[in-house]
Amino acid sequence: MLQAQHDAAPGLLRGLRRFDVVSLTVNSVVGAGVFALPAGLAVSSGRWSLAVVFAAFAVVALLALSLAEVSSRFDVTGGPQVYAQVTFGPLAGFTVGWLFTVSRFASYALIAQVMLDYAAALWPALEDYWPRAVAITLFTAALTVVNVRGVTRGAWLGNVLTIAKLLPLVAIALAGIWFAGWNNLPAAEPQQPGGLVEGLQLALFACFGFEVISIVAGEMRDPRRDLAFSILAGLGISCLLYLLLMLASFGILADTAAHARPLIGIAEHFLGPAGGTLMAAAAVVSCAGGLAVAMLTSPRNMFALAEAQDLPRPFAAVHPGWRTPHVAIIAYALLAWLVTVTGTFRYLLELFVISRMLAYGSTSLALIVLRRRAGPAPVPVPGGPLIAVLALAACVAIVTTATLTSVRDVAIVIAIGFAIRALVRRRAAP
Repeated sequence: MLQAQHDAAPGLLRGLRRFDVVSLTVNSVVGAGVFALPAGLAVSSGRWSLAVVFAAFAVVALLALSLAEVSSRFDVTGGPQVYAQVTFGPLAGFTVGWLFTVSRFASYALIAQVMLDYAAALWPALEDYWPRAVAITLFTAALTVVNVRGVTRGAWLGNVLTIAKLLPLVAIALAGIWFAGWNNLPAAEPQQPGGLVEGLQLALFACFGFEVISIVAGEMRDPRRDLAFSILAGLGISCLLYLLLMLASFGILADTAAHARPLIGIAEHFLGPAGGTLMAAAAVVSCAGGLAVAMLTSPRNMFALAEAQDLPRPFAAVHPGWRTPHVAIIAYALLAWLVTVTGTFRYLLELFVISRMLAYGSTSLALIVLRRRAGPAPVPVPGGPLIAVLALAACVAIVTTATLTSVRDVAIVIAIGFAIRALVRRRAAP
């Protein structure tokens, strides 16, 4: 059994319940992207916006099904990087984990900036640099303390933020059913050239994040029972919500593309300025929830890399009292904060899509290899190999849309990672 070959990390507390895991999945997917999706698709994809959304859902479904099967074979912390390591060897595992880690610094910074932009609508002082820097510093410090003190505390905070942000979004989504947005699609043609590709990338970005829950499998009460279910259930809830929000935007707003913040426009349509204020607050809560999930899950990537002797050993330390990877949490918080306040996330963000596609592709390929090597999975996906092949084809197609600059940046990041890994292993050698 693969679990016997790669036992769960000692010392971590298995405190996450199924509800916690589904909540974390929804919280991770439904973040900053949901507030940009309707207007962004209306501008880039025009009347084909809903078709682009369904295409993104199809790609994400293939990737999620592959992840659901492969993840059911493991009960350890680390997620796709562990799957790649066990299936293809240490170098593949390190590459996937390293790219995931770097991309999550950029992801944290982007979500933080969106959160501060919406918070500035409630408190204009946050338009200036120093108040923004102080605000994100205090917020990041608070998340760090909560997560260092225990995984169940971090999950509890994530649950609260998930419920708080879903309430207004579900209300608008229900309005989408009533106003039948499919009868009021944008009239414009897609932007040329590349409008449909740009729209697909935006929709995929909004749907990414479903994989993060596999990273904390080593802290779930029953990962073999809960992990696959939570990935598919959480992603299904998120995609349904996205579709209904798109319909609401098209059904209620005369020109969705003209609204930089369409969900605020919908809230103002029903409740006036007070509705806009409430939706701005919901956006802040939504982004805060995304950051809470990032702080809970992303340090586990660093923890798993240190466990594999790819990062300095202190990152694998577990707090004796709270049983959390406290060094990895603090290190992740400091680096993510630094990227946020310096603005260098704009450079790192170019790596986001490629790194995710490489990771997802490695998991899809692992499905095929592990079926041949280890037999049926505890949670076998019907037609799994075909689904994995289609997922791999989708990953290749999306990566081919990347610019040469992005490819160069990925190569640089991988080279830096391998240099760090070589230095760590040299010092660890007897």
